[in-house]
Amino acid sequence: DYPDVDVIRVDDTYYMISTTMYFMPGAEILRSYDLIHWEHAAYVYDRLDSTPGQRLEGEENVYGSGMWAASLRYNKGTFYVCFVCNDTGKTYLYRSDDIKGPWKKSNIKGFFHDCSLLFDDDGKVYIAYGNRNVYVAELNEDLTATVDADDESKYDPSDKRCSFGKLVVRDRDDAQLGYEGSHFYKINGKYYLFFIHMPRATGKRTESCFVSDVPMGEYIGYDVCDDDMGFHNSGAAQGGIVDTPSGKWYAMLFQDSGAIGRLPVLIPVTWKDDMPVFGD
Repeated sequence: DYPDVDVIRVDDTYYMISTTMYFMPGAEILRSYDLIHWEHAAYVYDRLDSTPGQRLEGEENVYGSGMWAASLRYNKGTFYVCFVCNDTGKTYLYRSDDIKGPWKKSNIKGFFHDCSLLFDDDGKVYIAYGNRNVYVAELNEDLTATVDADDESKYDPSDKRCSFGKLVVRDRDDAQLGYEGSHFYKINGKYYLFFIHMPRATGKRTESCFVSDVPMGEYIGYDVCDDDMGFHNSGAAQGGIVDTPSGKWYAMLFQDSGAIGRLPVLIPVTWKDDMPVFGD
């Protein structure tokens, strides 16, 4: 089961992470040299917070909760993994100079659902997050909070919600699943946000892409992948894009595949008028 995948390339090596939920050790990272054949590279943590639920003490458990939809990034020699934990209500940031670890753990104030990090060329770091309402916020220099974290009206720890930064994209109220699973990139000077959502008209997981000239600006976009690949209206969506050393682009999404589980799906990507085109 490998849902909510995120993939990066460092030189000629690809790394991929997915949701591992309640499993310990967790946040498994896979390694590949061709985007097709993958091997185990590392676990980010052996234990998370060792809460009673995570330790299965008595009747406590965190099944279906735990770590969701991690963001994997590499910047100036350091690997970063960022995710929320749905039983603790916290956002975690791990960093390491080596994919094998050791990984240093910290927290970002707030609960940034399905978050994605972006390290910009000017040294600023942004986080995109949310469900239905998607926000982009700038992080402070030590990556412990957003620059507007002192505004307590934007943070309610009781219901695991925050609204730091700026609301940049909003899905329709009648969507069966609103925009979530953010993946944030800067490509050729433009800022791209990729999401999964599920329009009520189709009931199918669908991938969307929005683009802006500035990180916290006006984003314009549309659905870019609406394909069940012949499998029971089970669409492929929620994942990252990555380029090869030769300049080709691919999307790594996931598809619900019945009893097998949720599987990564590799789709070629080309570009037209500054927007991605999924498929051959």
